[in-house]
Amino acid sequence: MLNILINIILFVLLAVLLYIGFYAGIIKSFFAVAAGFFAIVLAENYPYQFGINYYFIFAAVAIIIFLIGLFIFGIVKFFYLSIFDKLAGACLGIFIWLVLSANVVIPAFNNSENKVETATTTYISNLSKEVLPIFGKYVPDFKFDKK
Repeated sequence: MLNILINIILFVLLAVLLYIGFYAGIIKSFFAVAAGFFAIVLAENYPYQFGINYYFIFAAVAIIIFLIGLFIFGIVKFFYLSIFDKLAGACLGIFIWLVLSANVVIPAFNNSENKVETATTTYISNLSKEVLPIFGKYVPDFKFDKK
């Protein structure tokens, strides 16, 4: 029963992230992530972090980077490249699914007493190790036995 549950969770997560990536597109998704990352880095390194200054710097940097992303999105939309933007966003959604499922979902189910090894989890963990070798030491090793 747990094998079916983990497969359902993995495929629902894939469908959700694929839809979000296709709907938002690569440009909006990239600049949303970049806005959060750079806003945190610049706010942490701002020398005058008294009171509300940290939050002001965070908000200002995030808004500026996100507005730059919207401007670039407008240029892409003007040149009728929005289908390529959406397809690349769907690819980003699949990439995020691979990272999340190999490093969060599958290990969460395998920390219990009864480990879950299905063909899906074996394939995802092996693919994650090949595509992202940096995560190789975090992804559990699976060998699916057909019984």
